Amino acid sequence: MQAVAFLARRRRDVRFRVVPYGPLTLVNAAFVGITILLVLAFVLDPLFTAWQQSLPDSVVRFFGRVTRFGKSDWILIGTGISVIVMLSLDASALARHVQARRTARALAASYVFVAVASAGIVANLSKYVIGRARPKHFADAGSYAFDFLSGDASWASFPSGHATTAMALGVALALLFTRLRWVFLSLGFWIAVSRLFIGVHYPSDVLAGGLLGGLTAWLIARALAQRRLLFDFDGKGRLIRRQSASARLP
Repeated sequence: MQAVAFLARRRRDVRFRVVPYGPLTLVNAAFVGITILLVLAFVLDPLFTAWQQSLPDSVVRFFGRVTRFGKSDWILIGTGISVIVMLSLDASALARHVQARRTARALAASYVFVAVASAGIVANLSKYVIGRARPKHFADAGSYAFDFLSGDASWASFPSGHATTAMALGVALALLFTRLRWVFLSLGFWIAVSRLFIGVHYPSDVLAGGLLGGLTAWLIARALAQRRLLFDFDGKGRLIRRQSASARLP
């Protein structure tokens, strides 16, 4: 309740919207995105099964280790515990700048938690509703087979949940730690595409998951910028890290 009251008291930056584009731009972007996904699904996805089957075992084992970082549990547990610990500790005896820094860290951990959790919920609901067959069913069902609302994990290929988590985390960390943005984005990319190397997803699954995770983290950051928490808008409405004492993380 205290967190809700804190957010309600924050003065909003009403100059810019969370979604900075108009309806016509969003419709155009949606059609372009759908077109790219369909091209991947009909042209590239069937070709990838042969490539996946030709990979050396050593490559598959390596990316099998990489892909573990795409599970959301370690992220949610780590950030959740961090928030609980920082909010539970008595900060009354600390200097104001130390209190501000602790608050910023709690906000940053909360942001990562919400970005990964919300993107993951959407991905998991979508994949079981859509019910696309995974590549292991390619020989008997092809890459266009669907079993809607099946509840079977082997028919839950689109979108990739690991890719969603990887890019939600990658984009969130890139926005928080701008000097290392390309490091975090690259790591998110490799965790996402690891799903291709171990043969459990098609390229269109990974692209859809990556877009879902990245966009979710970006939109949540813009919502925080409206409340002047962690992020701000520059004069053109672009998202930037907040420079006040309460936003310093190091």
